[in-house]
Amino acid sequence: MSLKIKKQLVSNLRYTYGHGNKKRYITIHETANTSRGANAQAHANLQSRGFSSSFHWQVDDKQAIQSYPHSVSCWHAGDGRGGGNTESIAIEICVNSDGDFRKAVENAAKLTRKIMKDEGISIMNVVQHNAWSGKDCPTFLRRGSKGILWSDFLAMVKGGSAAKVTPKKTTASKPKAQAKPKAVAKLKVDGKWGSATTRELQRALGTTADGIISSQPRNNVTQALYGGITFGSKGSPMVRALQRKVGARVDGKLGAETVRKLQAYLGTVQDGKLSRPSLVIKEMQRRLNAGNF
Repeated sequence: MSLKIKKQLVSNLRYTYGHGNKKRYITIHETANTSRGANAQAHANLQSRGFSSSFHWQVDDKQAIQSYPHSVSCWHAGDGRGGGNTESIAIEICVNSDGDFRKAVENAAKLTRKIMKDEGISIMNVVQHNAWSGKDCPTFLRRGSKGILWSDFLAMVKGGSAAKVTPKKTTASKPKAQAKPKAVAKLKVDGKWGSATTRELQRALGTTADGIISSQPRNNVTQALYGGITFGSKGSPMVRALQRKVGARVDGKLGAETVRKLQAYLGTVQDGKLSRPSLVIKEMQRRLNAGNF
């Protein structure tokens, strides 16, 4: 059965890098929005109204909708002006709970195959969002938790079908002593970087967990925090540890470069800015709560 394709192009390029996409890759995402009704039409409407990130296509179990021409460099890969945003075409697979995920993946494979043919892109250049920023996306395909693996998706793109993934049968055995579970944070995911978020970040980074970011410059980044900061010129051990983790210049001082590297690490739009509240801080709080920052 052929795939239903619809165009609903966004009227401006505000949340993109404009035209000039080199179209060397196809990047596969999942929307991570499991709400009922969060289908392709809902995401296309979201982009039409103006959304802080952008992607060329959204696909569900019924149709694929195009929001931007392939020539546009969309904000989707979390790598700033790197190859993800400026050299690839983005497809978001819908994961709404009232949809058929397997069918949505099949439709995404059909769409991918069409784009490969239209743009002359090799199957070797069909990549996960994870390839650009390290973000755990497309999550379900990476983990196989919906019964379909990334390898199955690629087989579909090549014209095959997905193998069914079934849980392994286990036999009863004597209970083994279990290691003490790792403590995880219980932060409110509100995008506000205050003392509680700092304390959990310090714990994750292995520095003193006092909830204080010490000896920081006064700038747009530090002014966007919700308390738990002292000002000065020496810098903070926690910030140094954070900078080493995300690949920023290590000076212990929060600024635009560190924020930009943090955004790249967490797969959010890279503008070097902290808003009040902030999307990148929400993602950081989620990771801290999950124990996988």
